[in-house]
Amino acid sequence: MQTKNVKCWAPIGYKGYLYAILGVFLAFCVRYSMHAFLQGNLPMTFFIVNTIIIALKFGLVPSLLTITLSIPLSFYFFVPPFDSYDLPTPQDAFVFLSYISIAVVAVGIIEWLQRERYKAVLLTRVSDSRYRLLAQTSYKLKKAQSSAEV
Repeated sequence: MQTKNVKCWAPIGYKGYLYAILGVFLAFCVRYSMHAFLQGNLPMTFFIVNTIIIALKFGLVPSLLTITLSIPLSFYFFVPPFDSYDLPTPQDAFVFLSYISIAVVAVGIIEWLQRERYKAVLLTRVSDSRYRLLAQTSYKLKKAQSSAEV
């Protein structure tokens, strides 16, 4: 059976975008509070955790928004030289590209799994509905057959 509305598993509206922005802000605050300890290490870890949570709860587009907001914030504040957009070292660039690729792959896998889960729920509902209709029709046919025999 073909299901065309499995893309609609996530809640529709602005709520996901607000939580995405709030999550980026909270991830930034946590990372910034640990900046004296971490320095240039793990610049995007808290942002990726936020992105995964947003992808699980609100879907693809709000999680892509978190990635889009997180990249410049973490690059500016948490990659040496701090508080500038100077070009990073090749090692920093590699770390950034690996973080971004991990985030995009995680969001893609989560979106695929959520769509498949929602598809299974829809198919279960359709199957249950068809079973009930079949049972009602069977009952009516048996009733009609027994009344015709009398």
